[in-house]
Amino acid sequence: MQTDSVQLTISVPAALADSGAGERARVLLVLDAVRSERMTWRAAARALGLAASAFLDLAREHGVPVVRVSAADIAQDLDTLDKLAAGRSDPR
Repeated sequence: MQTDSVQLTISVPAALADSGAGERARVLLVLDAVRSERMTWRAAARALGLAASAFLDLAREHGVPVVRVSAADIAQDLDTLDKLAAGRSDPR
């Protein structure tokens, strides 16, 4: 667990205040930090004390993307693939 931490006190409806509510709130706060790009997924896994694969599963279950690819990245990848394909078709 991270050594740099803060304790929070929140009010929630009594119906939500079971024994696991605090941990769920902590996990959701970290997932939100990943979703909003304030924290990397690797840092989030460390903060939650989870193995990388376990965090990736958790993020997927909550619909949190951990890999972001821009249109420019895709265009560059397609250009690279075109160049590689052209190189393979050259008779040598």
